[in-house]
Amino acid sequence: MKISLGILSLLFAPGFAAAQVVHPDHVPAIYPAPGSTLQEFIGIGAALPSHHQSIALFTLTAGTAYPESYNRHSEEIFLIHEGEGTVWLGDQANPVKAGDVIRVSPHLKHKIAAAAHSSLSFYAISAPPFSADDYVQTPPR
Repeated sequence: MKISLGILSLLFAPGFAAAQVVHPDHVPAIYPAPGSTLQEFIGIGAALPSHHQSIALFTLTAGTAYPESYNRHSEEIFLIHEGEGTVWLGDQANPVKAGDVIRVSPHLKHKIAAAAHSSLSFYAISAPPFSADDYVQTPPR
């Protein structure tokens, strides 16, 4: 089997590894909105760099919601980690709880909120990875 020089250089490039591990305690949190926390584990410029996908952990305090938005190109998957809340896909409200999986197509307006009595944490997986150019926040209705 013949491996091209380009492939070999990628395999041994600085910062590239076949597998990498990061613990949430070592990923800085940002606070994009009141009552919310975000830690980006994988993505462009994240703790584990990737140009193929992104994975972030979002935490919302009880009664907190992210504003409605959509992605121009990325498909998103939400894996509900803890708590309860509601996700709106278009105009359809769906109750969610730990263990639920939600798929959000590009261009689909969506919103997620923690229940009044429960915080909500979920992993957001995006492919291609999250970028500010892809994210569109919709005006309040």
